[in-house]
Amino acid sequence: MTIKINSGSYGFGHTWTLEAYGRSFFLGQDVKVCSRLLGVTPRTMIHQAGIMQYPCDMSSEMNRKKIARYICKEVGLTRSNVSKLDDWSLAVE
Repeated sequence: MTIKINSGSYGFGHTWTLEAYGRSFFLGQDVKVCSRLLGVTPRTMIHQAGIMQYPCDMSSEMNRKKIARYICKEVGLTRSNVSKLDDWSLAVE
């Protein structure tokens, strides 16, 4: 499980894609993922994912994996239900 990060379409911000259980789910802009999908601030998401430093280093694969695990837990994504979702089912754009 990990988060892939791309530059936003207007040259600012970052969009996230969740890779989990052999699938890729487009999530959307990082801040919107926190507020709309998870219902928390970025600082709270980082803390609840088990990352001690805010802002966190998103170039760290370990941090991206922690965030991916946290997102899967919060949205109830499991190996058994992943096949029932479309690639955009979790998108917040």
